[in-house]
Amino acid sequence: MTIDKFIRRLTSLGLAIILFIFIAAYSIIGTVLPQGLQREFYIESYPAMGSIITALQFDQVYSSWIFRILLFLFIVNLAGCTLRILPGQLKKMKKDHFPKPKPDGDNLHAENMDIQKFRGILERKRYTIVEGEKGFRASKHRIGNIGSSVTHLGIIIIILGSFIGNMFAQEGFFNMLPGDVKGFPQYGFSLRLDDFRLGFRDNGTVDQYYSDVTVLRPEGEEWSDTMWVNNPLKVDKVDFYQTSYGWASSLSILGPEGEEQNALLRNGESYFYQPGHLTVYLYGYFPNMTITSLGEPITMTEQELNPYYAVILYEFGNHVSSDILEPGQSIQYKDFKLTFTDSSLYTGLTFRKDFGYIFVMLGSLLMTLGLIFSFYFYPKHIQVEEKSIRTITRQNTWGFDYQVRQLVQQSTEKEE
Repeated sequence: MTIDKFIRRLTSLGLAIILFIFIAAYSIIGTVLPQGLQREFYIESYPAMGSIITALQFDQVYSSWIFRILLFLFIVNLAGCTLRILPGQLKKMKKDHFPKPKPDGDNLHAENMDIQKFRGILERKRYTIVEGEKGFRASKHRIGNIGSSVTHLGIIIIILGSFIGNMFAQEGFFNMLPGDVKGFPQYGFSLRLDDFRLGFRDNGTVDQYYSDVTVLRPEGEEWSDTMWVNNPLKVDKVDFYQTSYGWASSLSILGPEGEEQNALLRNGESYFYQPGHLTVYLYGYFPNMTITSLGEPITMTEQELNPYYAVILYEFGNHVSSDILEPGQSIQYKDFKLTFTDSSLYTGLTFRKDFGYIFVMLGSLLMTLGLIFSFYFYPKHIQVEEKSIRTITRQNTWGFDYQVRQLVQQSTEKEE
């Protein structure tokens, strides 16, 4: 394959469509699938696909090397396409360039029209007049010729901003219980979770989850706000997103001498109690538990209507007990007493500081400008010769012909 042929393929419309489809598919995955969580979450939540999700980086789509390669190729494709068509568009913007009318186009000339009056009307309408051998030519909105290139440039800058943002953005994920404080010394503030709560639909399913937070600063200044899934929090160009939630359960282990150890476990986590060589595995906390036909515990809703714990005990790595417990109910194993006292909701928050924001704003402005050039200021040409008036435009031909007919009609009207 020659270099010219390779460049043509690299900048072809077909490749652009393929890349756009892949980028759209990855974006859909990144929207539907929770992002930035721990690997264990995907393994447990998607048993059949968890390993594939993490291997293909579907858990961090927008910062994955696959997504970055797709964006880079799309930028190269769009830039090459733009550079290929731009010289022709710039040529069409020159005053002496005038496209040929279609041979089968309508002749809008009227027998009783005043050509000079028609010309004056066009000049008042801000048409540029160029003299010709057999008459004159009028043109307007030549800027529309570069509309597609300006649009392409805007898209390139937007994607470039996203690319830079993905490469250099500062981001992370953390969990918080009500009362916890997360410090961000690099940004000069801390975040305190005042409360976290769930909103339910009439059928008991979760409708929304809310975090009441307070922003704390070293100088004592603070302010509070409520964030939810579709309402992120922005603090000094750092965006916080509500991405997940779960239950944290309080475990108390009482030894033979009355000594006590406490731990906080999430579903699927273990605690090793050294004095008894005992591992306590919290299979799950079920706020509204029921047992399936296969004997598996599940929760019907996240409302605490029938709460139970599923707990498994191991001693020296060997399974010794599996129990279903109510809050406050204890397990007595040898000289040890184990109790799950209660559970609290925690929230999972993602933070991100994106350096590509200014590029996205500039690109959006240019893309909007390009679309306005293309669809509202598209080029209009009128060729006027003896007994002939023909229009040339690349879109809305019927509408442009109608406008010119109205101007021709005005040139036939006698002044009183």
